[in-house]
Amino acid sequence: MRKDAARNRERLIAVAREYFRAGAADVSLEDIAEKAGVGRSTLFRNFADRLDLIRAVQAVEQDAIAEECARLGSRPDALFGLMRMVARLTFIYRAMDDALLASPAGKAMMLQASRATAAIFAEPIERARASGLLRDDVTLEDVLIACNMIGGAQTSDFSTGEAVFERGFHLILRGIGAKDSGAPC
Repeated sequence: MRKDAARNRERLIAVAREYFRAGAADVSLEDIAEKAGVGRSTLFRNFADRLDLIRAVQAVEQDAIAEECARLGSRPDALFGLMRMVARLTFIYRAMDDALLASPAGKAMMLQASRATAAIFAEPIERARASGLLRDDVTLEDVLIACNMIGGAQTSDFSTGEAVFERGFHLILRGIGAKDSGAPC
């Protein structure tokens, strides 16, 4: 791919990610192209449709989760940092979920993303369990459900949203038997 074409693709993904993270799941593809400084034809040369663009944004978010996992390294409490990040992403992208779940391709994409996230969580869960920071009976699926619950608890009222997120996060951590390691997540 030519450098300018790669730059255009990256700009489109960055702009879409910015809109989606701001809660504008229904933003038009034309608005994304305009803000990225490219034409419609450039957008459609890079992405066949909205789902294709969402898939590209999702890949960037998946990479960010993997990078966070690498940044946290082999810390016994790394699981909780990852949970915090995924719970926030769950909340951010909740509005988009309805659109994705409306189509078989969207459902398949969400399932693939869940599997990729699960693979990232596997080792941190084992480290947390081995160090006594996580109950022995908590499964990988339990952790992913907990992330969804935390993300779902946050309201759209941004004046209290952070407080609700933190309260939900700490309630879930107590429920899964997480012990305070003293390290920030």
